[in-house]
Amino acid sequence: MLWTRRAGMTARARMVVGLCAGLFLGFTLASWLVVQRADPPRGGSLATRVGCRRDPTAAELLSSGAGDPGGPASTPKRESAGPERGKNLVYVGVMTAKKYLDSRAVAAYETWQRHIPGKVEFYSAYDPTGSSPGGLSRVNIPGVDDAYPPQKKSFLMLKYMHDHYLDQYDWFMRADDDVYIKGDKLENFLRGVNATRPLYIGQTGLGNAEEFGRLSLDAGENFCMGGPGMIMSRETLRRMVPNISWCLKHLYTTHEDVEIGRCIQKFTGVSCTWAYESQHLFFNDYKNDKKGRIENLHTVGVQRAITMHPNKHPPYQYRLHNYLLSQRMHNLRQRTLSMHREVKVMSQLLLEDAAGLDAKLGDVPSLMHFTPRETAEVLTWQYLNNRQVYAAKDLQPRQAIPKAQRAGLDDIIMQMMEMINRHSRTRGRIIDYKDIQYGYWRVNPMYGAEYVLDLLLLYRKHKGKKINVPVRRHAYLQQAFSHIQFMEEETIKDGRSSRSDRAALGNVQKHHLVDKSRTADLSSIDTETVHFIIPLVGRLQTLKQFLENYERTCLRTKEKVKLLIVLFKSRHKQQQDQSSEIQKLLGTYQDKYPTAHLRILFVAGEFSRGLGLELGASQFTNTSLLFFCDVDLVFQQSLLQRIRAKTIMGQQAYYPIVFSQYDPSVVHRNSSVSIRNNFLLTKDTGYWRFFGFGTASLYAADFIRVGQFDTSIQGWGMEDVDLFDKFVHSDIKTFRVKDPGLVHVFHPQACDTHLEDKQYQMCLGTKAGTYGSAAMLSKLWSERHPQRPDDSR
Repeated sequence: MLWTRRAGMTARARMVVGLCAGLFLGFTLASWLVVQRADPPRGGSLATRVGCRRDPTAAELLSSGAGDPGGPASTPKRESAGPERGKNLVYVGVMTAKKYLDSRAVAAYETWQRHIPGKVEFYSAYDPTGSSPGGLSRVNIPGVDDAYPPQKKSFLMLKYMHDHYLDQYDWFMRADDDVYIKGDKLENFLRGVNATRPLYIGQTGLGNAEEFGRLSLDAGENFCMGGPGMIMSRETLRRMVPNISWCLKHLYTTHEDVEIGRCIQKFTGVSCTWAYESQHLFFNDYKNDKKGRIENLHTVGVQRAITMHPNKHPPYQYRLHNYLLSQRMHNLRQRTLSMHREVKVMSQLLLEDAAGLDAKLGDVPSLMHFTPRETAEVLTWQYLNNRQVYAAKDLQPRQAIPKAQRAGLDDIIMQMMEMINRHSRTRGRIIDYKDIQYGYWRVNPMYGAEYVLDLLLLYRKHKGKKINVPVRRHAYLQQAFSHIQFMEEETIKDGRSSRSDRAALGNVQKHHLVDKSRTADLSSIDTETVHFIIPLVGRLQTLKQFLENYERTCLRTKEKVKLLIVLFKSRHKQQQDQSSEIQKLLGTYQDKYPTAHLRILFVAGEFSRGLGLELGASQFTNTSLLFFCDVDLVFQQSLLQRIRAKTIMGQQAYYPIVFSQYDPSVVHRNSSVSIRNNFLLTKDTGYWRFFGFGTASLYAADFIRVGQFDTSIQGWGMEDVDLFDKFVHSDIKTFRVKDPGLVHVFHPQACDTHLEDKQYQMCLGTKAGTYGSAAMLSKLWSERHPQRPDDSR
């Protein structure tokens, strides 16, 4: 019996233990299955393998760099089941005013509007006629005016979007007429965000320093600034718009963007994204906000941004658009070069020779491609820092970096930093450019511009332990040439050409080597009269030298030229007045060449070169081609053709760089070389006057248009620099180049001590530079002061 009870108890216990074990195993198996779902294998998430993906929030997307070319390549993109890519993605409402329809609105329509992946419409005061300039789409809402602040207009614009387009677009954007929007970047950004969620995206605002704390914003509340543009998802618009009447009755400030943000916060429960990246993607140029324009285009901010604000002046809007198009072409050329290089690598793997453009453009970038075979082929580097360049071959050893080179340097540094930071956000660090410690630059005629730069950078780690460390890095860069593009245009004079032929020609992009308006009749350029104007006081012997060259070059060859000498009487009583001798000399040439136009204009008073040239120019018509010349210049006949070809009325003035002779007694001492050979142009016989602007070819009408000379400048120099500066700041281009057919003959330089101090110092500098080259003077000094063997240093 005792055994029987123990056996029964054992059976009962066995049943209880089995039940507990079953429960334990069941819970363990269930937990294991849950873990398997939540922790996918390394080969990829389960959700990814079945084609599902979690949509990132706007804050997550912004902080991960989506929409930015420097962002990670693995940024998740929304698998949209909605409209086709580029179709009906976003509706952009541009808030403008009636007075800006013909300016800002048209500029926006003609630049960024056509690249938006959706629809763009402009909102202004109600107009019963409904007229719209330039073909832009304008929305007329009854009861809306252009009164400021535009709260009513802004809220009713959102209501119009809701009532007419809510089911047609995923996203809705409110923009100003002075903003620029990059349509391609906007599309890439929005395609990665879930439009079915209530989202409110833009640059976060809390008010400026004076307004901070006075906008009735509660803790944690903000708004998206209206200037750079604000973006709302369809769900945000759906929840907010039915409550607009309440929001309009409860306005706390005069800022419509603040009130829209408050309304969205109240009725949708979302605020403008706090993501740090938003201030870069929705760029507002605070430095130039008062000027109302984006001036510096060569910045990372311009490259990275989706929207840019403000650009109130249409010319700056077109300028920005043109720059971005050029950057797009640059990127396409870079892709082309990359493909040429890939083709060449594949050809090498196939043991084949690359053909055509692939052979040259397919070379991997390197600073060692070119190997000089002799001394003359060595390519010289120029030393530079962030402000100045030290050129080996220029007379001026140190000078400010030219603007064109400065722009190129800024662009290549910007591109390099984008490449460095391309995957920085996934790696939790970013590197900022600070300055150039030093660098070298040259142009390799076979491959492109080459740089070696020592850069000062700032390494900033923002994941984990945050650190900021200054670093220096060397960069070896090459801006490779693309292939040459050339097209010769042939003028079709036959009026019987077919319409299809003319249409085909209309679609061809034409490249003109000279001004199109001057290509029709080149013979008229060759025969255009050049009017020489020479201001003069005394210097009879120098004038004889000039007239001998003038006779040989112009009179004997029957060139179409006219000569006017503006003759001042001698300014010093002790200096002999040579006016009568000069008049007699010119009369001799007039008798010898009766059809020649040789004339003297007598002027009383102190000598002023600017006044003399201005009086001379007034003797000719506005369509006359003028050449401002000095009496100590000699020239070749080819100069006349360059004057005619490079001077274009209303468009361009020709400023040749003159070759100036050194002192012949220094250059040709103990030499059999004829001193009379004025066109022997070597580094020992003279130098190029890079900073001389006295010799110029221009049309009289353009001379008047830019403001002529400053006739208050007396004596030597400065008036030519003033005129050149006026041309630079006008819309007339200056064509400046070394002209080998124009030489300044050496003459002893006398500097009047009564000149203004700046003029006097310029004169002394010119005088010191005319004796001889540094090498020649050094050699001359060493010959006259030989070092004795026992001399100590």
